[in-house]
This record gives sequence, C-alpha cells and structure tokens, in this order.
Amino acid sequence: MSYKILIIGCGNIGAGYDFDNGFVQTHAKAFFLHPKFTPTFFDLDSTLAEKVANQYEASFLTNLEEIELSEFDCISICTPTTTHTELLIKAFEAKVKLVVCEKPVASELEDLKSLQAKYQLSDTRVVVNYIRRFLPCYIDLKLYIQEVLKTEPLTNLSIRYQRGFVNNAGHALDLVQYLLGAEMELENVETSNHVFDAFPNDPTMSLRANWDGVNVDVLGISNVKFSHFEVDIFFEYHRIHLKEAGNIIEVSKADKEGVYFKPLKPLEHQSKENCLRNYMEPVAELAHNILAEKVVDDNFEEAVRLNLQMLNFIKH
Repeated sequence: MSYKILIIGCGNIGAGYDFDNGFVQTHAKAFFLHPKFTPTFFDLDSTLAEKVANQYEASFLTNLEEIELSEFDCISICTPTTTHTELLIKAFEAKVKLVVCEKPVASELEDLKSLQAKYQLSDTRVVVNYIRRFLPCYIDLKLYIQEVLKTEPLTNLSIRYQRGFVNNAGHALDLVQYLLGAEMELENVETSNHVFDAFPNDPTMSLRANWDGVNVDVLGISNVKFSHFEVDIFFEYHRIHLKEAGNIIEVSKADKEGVYFKPLKPLEHQSKENCLRNYMEPVAELAHNILAEKVVDDNFEEAVRLNLQMLNFIKH
C-alpha cells in the first residue's frame, strides 16, 4: 500500500539540506526515496516548491486552501515554529492519520495547552522530529543504558549547546529523557545568561537544576560562530559522551576493583561513529510503520510536556 504525504515547507529541513548531495537529511528526499510514499510539496514560495517537486518528479501545490488535507495520509510540517499550531489544528480537524512535525512544537504556552487538548480528542498521531531518538545508534545506546542502570545510579548530566534553549537544548533534553526512559521533573532551577543571539523569542541560556538527586548542568554557549552540541551522562562507573552533535558516541567505564578510584577506559565495542548519517531515513520508516499500524505510539505528548517546561524556564 502506498501513502500520500504532503510536505509543507521546502526550506532547509524540508528540502534544502541535501538537495545537491548524496545524503538523506530532509523530509523531501527521505519520503521520496521510501517506496511506500508519494510526496506532494507546498511552500509559500511557489517557485521553490516547483523546483523541489521537479527534483523529485512530484506534484506541488500553490495554495493550501484549495485542497482538503484529508486527501493525504500524512503531512510533514517543516515550517517556522510560529506556524505549527495552525497547521496541526487543521490536521486534527481533517482527521489526517499522521503528522510529522519539526521541533519545537510551539513557541507559546497557550498554544501548547490548546494543542495538547485537541490532540487528546483526535485520532491523528503526531511524531515530533527529535531525530536522534529514532536513529539505530541511539536505540542501541538506550538498551545499553538500561542495563547500566540496573547496577549503577545516574549521577550527573552535562549539556553544552548553542543557538536557542528550546530549539537546540531541547534536542539534548529530549534525547536524555529517551535514553534514560524517564521524563525530567527539574527542581531548584537556576537560569542565567539569557542571550538572544539566534532567535528573537528563544534565548541561548544556561541552567542548573536538580533531577531526583542528579545534578543537571546546561551551558548555553552564546555569541559564537561555530556549531557545538555535546552531552555527557555520568553514572557511578560509566561515562557516555555524545559529541559532534551526537554523530559520535563514546562509552567509557572505570574498573570497580581496588580501593582507589580508577581511570575511565574506552569501551570500543559500545562506542559508535557516523550516527547521524542519513538521519531522516528512520523518520520516514517510522511514519510508514505508524500508518501500517506496526507502531501505535508517538512522542507528541512527551514533546509537548518538555516544550511547556522549557518555555516556563525561559519566562520565569
């Protein structure tokens, strides 16, 4: 069975990142290459939509108001965050089976609360595209961490990021929640260094907090002209180090024997590289599995709760 998907937004993550290369980093290429999807494209810039449609031998729309969203099995929302709420509500009302929505879900608290209520009354599933949680490397890492947690407590979390607390620290916090299998309930939260260096309503800021006895430290690296995204997850004897935006996973462990503290040693068989290669392929496959009813769960409500929590940190 083939599924019709409407990709709304043909910018970077919609179509631009991999337009002229051999990677699979966009909704456009991932769904075009998947044998079970037939894509249609829309962008406010109709010339861009036509260009992308021609690249993938697909059709494009010049006006969303002239079609019924119910014609499509799936919709990809690859537009600015401020447009997500309206498009999601339209999808709920049209009873679209599945929406793949770029993160964050929304930029306003009231929008998130409204979407949460409407989603609960809807049959529409929504996948929020926190890409790392869908990648094979991280699915394997989650299984390994769950084994570690049987014998070692989590002790510290350290996150370093740049370009927007909700937009980019959100990736890290979602990934930590996914890997540890628990949603964060942070206490004693202290924020600092609110710098609006990338987004007008989303500062690059730092945060210190406590999560059920675990020290959480988020360093927002502001006013830099390079990309930086690293996460360290510390256990009693293990360190999980995610670097180069999570493309590399380094796992190390100290020996337990003896009286003195031992140095960390790399666990080569658990460490991995090229984790982000063709990162949109698993997203397209997940969408197919939800539509084919092989998978029933999505991550929408968890993503909304995280989004709400992060906005509250910014606003208070």
